[in-house]
Amino acid sequence: MKGLIEQYNALGAQRKSLIQKALTTQAGSGEALIPEKLEKIITNTVVRLSPEMAVIQPEFDNQKWHDFNRLIKLPRAGGFMGEGAVTPTSQGSYQRASVELKILRRKGAVTNFLQDSSKKFIDASTAEMENHLQAHVYDIINALKFGNAGSNKYSFDGLDKIIKTNRVNEVRGGTVPTDLQFLDDMIDANIRRNGAGHNKVLMMSPEMQSLVSRLLTNVRLMQGNAGTLGHVEINGGWRLATYRDIPILPVADMGGNSTTIGTVTLVATGEGTVPAGNYFFQVSAVTLDGETLASTEVTNTYADSLHSAKLTWTAVDNASYYKIYCGKTTGSEKLVAVIPASTYDGTGTYVSDVTGVEITTDPSVKNPTLKVVAEGTFVDPNITASVTDAMANDLPLVATGGVAPETVMLWDLDKYQGLGKVPYTNAGGDKFGGLVTMTPLAITDDNIPFMVKSYLALCDSFEATSYMHRGLRTK
Repeated sequence: MKGLIEQYNALGAQRKSLIQKALTTQAGSGEALIPEKLEKIITNTVVRLSPEMAVIQPEFDNQKWHDFNRLIKLPRAGGFMGEGAVTPTSQGSYQRASVELKILRRKGAVTNFLQDSSKKFIDASTAEMENHLQAHVYDIINALKFGNAGSNKYSFDGLDKIIKTNRVNEVRGGTVPTDLQFLDDMIDANIRRNGAGHNKVLMMSPEMQSLVSRLLTNVRLMQGNAGTLGHVEINGGWRLATYRDIPILPVADMGGNSTTIGTVTLVATGEGTVPAGNYFFQVSAVTLDGETLASTEVTNTYADSLHSAKLTWTAVDNASYYKIYCGKTTGSEKLVAVIPASTYDGTGTYVSDVTGVEITTDPSVKNPTLKVVAEGTFVDPNITASVTDAMANDLPLVATGGVAPETVMLWDLDKYQGLGKVPYTNAGGDKFGGLVTMTPLAITDDNIPFMVKSYLALCDSFEATSYMHRGLRTK
């Protein structure tokens, strides 16, 4: 992408008027040769980085199911004994486990007309492939963090569902850290689970990284002072790249997302067994920018146990999931279900966007019986186990003073006692350690088609060395 931008800028300096003509959509001047959306991506020099792709550990496996041994218990302690003693035999305990690799792919094409008519200015085919590759990488990162196979059987479980031992929720509305104890707690919990020598990263928003940097007030800088080196105290202002030797990854999808999904409508409808009583709901979307703020609370009173609870909203762009929160009193909502943002036909092909959910049993209990609301149909509409016991304590993200809460995560990347292994089976992989394959397709019309694909999953070898802390605010 960098070379593409440099090429574009060089041509822009030489042929500014021609470039403007190619991009213009002004009436009477003909159709733009390069789409406006493509122009924005090409000229955007502050692109969103994807450091997560550099830290995971891809592992090729030529089968649909990746099998592995999950260590449950080490051999017994106490190896001291007498000189002539018989050494007893002991073994570690393993659990045979497996993870199913899932298909992630997208197909694109560039017309020969666009390719030929714009080749003086840009290689449109290469640019569009880069666009698809960038979108594909964002999909992978989104799945690694928020994937939920119980919600969408075509996806795999990500960190949001796998992490359960070390999962903390702050009070509703979030809490502003006043010191770095919350990071120490993460690292200490990791070390107590024997993660001291593991590769790991701290993931947080750039705003949270700035707050963490300001909170670290005991930094000393070595610098010259009248010809000699001395210690100069710095009260904050030090941009932390690491904390306790653990790299900090500033990422865009750990929260602080001030958008909401819009108005949610709740009605009692259809046949159901929702118990009589008051129910309060909030809904959020999981997008490429992480989880949005929860919607405005909606409520309804059920006089009997003969109806269902139907929630509807407008589809959110780039959503992968919706999270449903419910409680029996105002402000008491907790996570009860995660539903997919798309419906599929019998082959797993996308059909339509999900615009709601209908819950037919007690909606205040995790994993109620439900079906999605959309024009199409969803294979296996009975979404099962989309919320774990640990996730059932998650609170909706609600802004305080206009500031959205966010999540800080310690991701242990060890292959055997962490969550860093990503098995894949697309043997033609040529990007990001083999995870992604770019394949040209046969030309069947006047265009240049191509496909970007990955067959992969996140391997949940051992989750207790990772840590998730929800509901922190920067101010």
